[in-house]
Amino acid sequence: MPKIVIRGRHAFNLGGWVVEHVARLPYRDYVVGNPFDEPVKIEAPIYSIEGIKALQDLGLIVEPVATYDRLAEKLKKVKALIESQPSGTKA
Repeated sequence: MPKIVIRGRHAFNLGGWVVEHVARLPYRDYVVGNPFDEPVKIEAPIYSIEGIKALQDLGLIVEPVATYDRLAEKLKKVKALIESQPSGTKA
């Protein structure tokens, strides 16, 4: 399976990495943040809720984006969560 890398202390939305026609996910998108200083490699694309849970199991911040949510606000929220954690620590 392909993999992507999330740089340390960065956030992004899965967007096109969620396979909408195959996945049965309760949200339209997810914002993922890496609170660690080092990069983290994840499997992508995401096909299921188990794939989302696997990201959480790695210690990544996962914020769902509902139909009525603003993506920019969710990105700001996840970035704030990342910044609130001291550098060099695990989540």
